[in-house]
Amino acid sequence: MKTYKLTAVAMLSALAAVFQFSHGVIGIPTNFGMTVDLVGVPIMLGFFLFGLDAAFYISILTALIITVVSPETWLGASMKFAATIPMFLVPAFWMVSMKKGFDAGKLLINIFFALFISLMLFLVSIHINLVGKSSLPLSNTTVQLLPRFEAAGFAGVTVTASELLLGLLPILAITIFCLILLHFWERYSKGFTPLIFADARAISIVLIISILVRGTAMVISNYYFAGPLFLHFSPEQLMAAVPWYLIFGWNAFQGAVETILAWMLAFKFGFVNRYSRW
Repeated sequence: MKTYKLTAVAMLSALAAVFQFSHGVIGIPTNFGMTVDLVGVPIMLGFFLFGLDAAFYISILTALIITVVSPETWLGASMKFAATIPMFLVPAFWMVSMKKGFDAGKLLINIFFALFISLMLFLVSIHINLVGKSSLPLSNTTVQLLPRFEAAGFAGVTVTASELLLGLLPILAITIFCLILLHFWERYSKGFTPLIFADARAISIVLIISILVRGTAMVISNYYFAGPLFLHFSPEQLMAAVPWYLIFGWNAFQGAVETILAWMLAFKFGFVNRYSRW
């Protein structure tokens, strides 16, 4: 990675971290643990300016910063990481599909290969956390649970540094997925840049698809991953407390906000002409 691009990735990662730490002020809290914030804007801006690899690296660095410094730690970082990936991965695949002589079969095989390896590691990491009883939120301060769950008797907890290291495993799994995809991405993406999304119609189409992918993934993740780990509720109890359409709707709103703001900065305010290097 060139020095200029590396510097831009570091700066955008730092900006994403600032938005994470300030989301209590400028964010919109929901009733199931998610906060609608601007953390994804620098990530999407990195995608529009520099491409898929920059978006991946910014996401990884942001997740690590959240894990080590933020009260949400690894659980919040992994959910933010997983929620943001579809917002730039779907547009990236859209670009590739426009390529002449595109072989969808080979690309799907590569995606399946990357997903299988990372999913296996992800499941192993969750099992280790459950067995090690390190599945609660990781923080040096008391974690305040949501009002509707406080009545159930759940209290804030603190954990050790070793449990924090265990919490990094899910993020490691997603990181490996990203790196494997980037390895195969280089074979298909030559000659393509996100400049194709300067067209409002193109970004509108992929935004809708991205929101559908993100919303579906986050509904499943909240019911079967974050919710049980964070609150020790069963998926059935969570479904009764928080309807799926609320999770989907808030994630759709979040995805639209971060993509539209980044798109406007890149193409309407001229960032792509002034700061990108193709």
